[in-house]
Amino acid sequence: MQSKDCYEDADGPLNQGDILIAPMTRVIASDRFVPDRWDRLDQIEQQIDRSEFGEPAIHTVVGWALVMVTSHDYHHDKEWNAERKRLIRAGVDPKEASRIVDKDDDLDRTFQASPLIPLEDFNPGSRGNYRAGRVVGYYPLPSPPDSSFPECLVDLTYRCTIDRKAISERRWCLTPFARDRLRYAIARFDSFRTIEVAELIEAAVGRSIVDVNVDTSGSLSVELLLDDESVLRLVRPPVDPEPGGRIHL
Repeated sequence: MQSKDCYEDADGPLNQGDILIAPMTRVIASDRFVPDRWDRLDQIEQQIDRSEFGEPAIHTVVGWALVMVTSHDYHHDKEWNAERKRLIRAGVDPKEASRIVDKDDDLDRTFQASPLIPLEDFNPGSRGNYRAGRVVGYYPLPSPPDSSFPECLVDLTYRCTIDRKAISERRWCLTPFARDRLRYAIARFDSFRTIEVAELIEAAVGRSIVDVNVDTSGSLSVELLLDDESVLRLVRPPVDPEPGGRIHL
């Protein structure tokens, strides 16, 4: 993916795929093991003494990092939208309701993010597979137009919950095309692992659809019952939320 197809100027509300500077932390074991690719992220180690409670110490590491927002846009306005709807049901004018909830800094404070790891930190022999997006759990990124960081991988195996107010700076947003690719990478890592589309479609060629089952419980799946009694399971594509909610970070 070329840089021009990937990045947009940082603007508007917090979006999935935004690239930020923010602190990240995680809990580690007492032996202080750190995967090589995370070594540069671990800038400060903290030991939390729990002896007065009869518990072993908790070890954490923290550091500032270039991160990508991985939580979906619906998450970023969930409380904002719920409070606005509550005010409107109570008789408040919709524009006034938006103004009121915009002033509440405690709504939707948290989001999830994963760190950007320079591709050069990975084994040279495997970089081609990472760059092509073939390795589950990683999302490849080209260097941005201003070359502010090198070619990187978003490490989806490392996620951290971050407070909005802890963000230092937003550097870039993803284009809609790149954001769709990110959503598929997240879905593949979290749920699907592999997506065998070609084989499923080939097996269905020449068959007739005799029934359709749409899961209305919130699932992403649609099942097509074919005339040979086989079932073709499809996944609905990820989409952007409807316009609304916050208009700023």
